[in-house]
Amino acid sequence: MGVQSTIEEMTKELITRKQAWDHVERTKRYYVWSVLGVCGMLVFLLSQTVDAKSLPHEELLASPVRILLLLVLVICMLRMIALTKKATKKEKEFESLRYEFIDRDGDLWIKSRSFQEKEAFLKEMNDQYGINLYYFH
Repeated sequence: MGVQSTIEEMTKELITRKQAWDHVERTKRYYVWSVLGVCGMLVFLLSQTVDAKSLPHEELLASPVRILLLLVLVICMLRMIALTKKATKKEKEFESLRYEFIDRDGDLWIKSRSFQEKEAFLKEMNDQYGINLYYFH
């Protein structure tokens, strides 16, 4: 009973950590695309008015729309940087538990399940949740 509950607890924690990491990655991707979109809009707006005689920083700050886009750009970039750090931390937490699960593979599976049940479990974790418990990579 103790081994089975250990497997279940580790599985639940693995799934929770993977979902948290995936959520942070999706949010980070949203901010990356936002930064690219805002940069594209700024380049388009600046290309309409910048000529050889004007200074780029004067044109950049000449319109309230451009100032607003700059503000949005800075906020999105700061959020993207923070989410990158958070995603790295979540990935390390997930990978450390995954490695522990793989390392303890022999101890966890000896008495609790047959080989076919183990393979079915590992395949389900990989297919349904995207968690590879077969080996380190």
